[in-house]
Amino acid sequence: MSDTHKRRSRPEPEVDELKKQDGWAESEANATVETGNDFEQREKRLTGNARLYNLEADLGLSGDDYQLCVSILFVTYVAFELPVNLFLKAIGPKRFIPLAATCWGLVSMCTGFATNKGQLIALRLLLGTFEAGFFPGVNFYLTFWYRRAELGVRIFYMFTASAVAGFSGGLLAYAIGHMHGISGYSVWRWLFILEGIPTIMLGIAASVILADDPFSAKFLSAEEKQLVQARRDLDKTSLGLDDESGRVQWDQVLEACKDWKVIVLCIAQFGTTVMLYGYSVFLPTIIQGLGYSGIHTQLLTIPCYVTGAVTYCGVAVVSDKLARRGMFAVGGCVMACLGYAILLGTSQHGAGVQYAGTVIVASGLYVAVGIGLTWMPNNLPSHYKRATGQGLHFTIANISGIVSPFIYRTQDAPRKRDEGEKDHVLAGKSEIEIAKLGDYHPSYRYIW
Repeated sequence: MSDTHKRRSRPEPEVDELKKQDGWAESEANATVETGNDFEQREKRLTGNARLYNLEADLGLSGDDYQLCVSILFVTYVAFELPVNLFLKAIGPKRFIPLAATCWGLVSMCTGFATNKGQLIALRLLLGTFEAGFFPGVNFYLTFWYRRAELGVRIFYMFTASAVAGFSGGLLAYAIGHMHGISGYSVWRWLFILEGIPTIMLGIAASVILADDPFSAKFLSAEEKQLVQARRDLDKTSLGLDDESGRVQWDQVLEACKDWKVIVLCIAQFGTTVMLYGYSVFLPTIIQGLGYSGIHTQLLTIPCYVTGAVTYCGVAVVSDKLARRGMFAVGGCVMACLGYAILLGTSQHGAGVQYAGTVIVASGLYVAVGIGLTWMPNNLPSHYKRATGQGLHFTIANISGIVSPFIYRTQDAPRKRDEGEKDHVLAGKSEIEIAKLGDYHPSYRYIW
């Protein structure tokens, strides 16, 4: 073998060092924010688990009160997402992330002591305030550390927290389900109290571990920080001097608002996130509607989330290898729609087939939403354009959190298909009025 061939086959030291730096970022900053996101996702869906343990009866909720309490969180959540993302550099992730985690942990604990609907609504509004900007801020934070072709797997680590949170939350809810009456508290109260404690502890730990960016990280040497810059140079997305000044570049903010890519991806993400929030919050209710008991329902949510996490992991790796996003996001949407079609169209074939539909939904849903979140920052190199684009992305997407609870109305239980089955469009209309419906008639079919 020639000397030239040996030199080419031997890994270059700089490449090895770049990979090592990737590991440092992974073990320090990324692990902390991943854990924080897991806790945030668990607390978002706690109301779904708590509903199975008499939360509505204890707080005097009736009709669509539960849906109101679920959706009200997103009023403050949406309002603060974009401002937090824009000013994240000025606030500093080292301060923002620990403070937010500590505060929402406290709010979660306090929810366990709520005694009426008004208190629950107030606490949900506070929870939305403190959680606002965390997920988009963390996704933006990851772009400080990783190259574009690496973000798919890294955002998978973050976003799969939603699936892991469902798995661990269902398991924890099952265990806590045996604590009824301890210290005079109902099970749902213990759910909120015990979920809040580790979040507070994480917030305190994060204030010590996190750095604002790689260049201020105490766990990186001067040489290692130079390697961070080398990684950025390889990706040709280094931040300019103006980006590092700390002043908001309003021209870049405006550019993001006018960019057609940002607008289209925001609309698409809204659609997939409607499915995500409806699925995450109401999965226990849907499974219980198939005829399973409360305790068994908690266990049956676990395979759904495990399937979602495993599928998304495989797709994220392939997506990064190919440096392609769109085809995987669309494929995930198709799979999720197939699962819902099975769930809705097989009521005569038993609960087992319908439950399989919920598992198939998870296999596509997390891919569609997660890869969609990766797609946006991959195509916005400027710091403030990326910050604005991601902020808008999450703001528009999370408006779906206000909409999704009312897709599953209390009066439509257990199958949530009341309006479709009744053909409500025809109700109370004469034959002449029905004839005038044209393509609005429920039986009309378009040609595709």
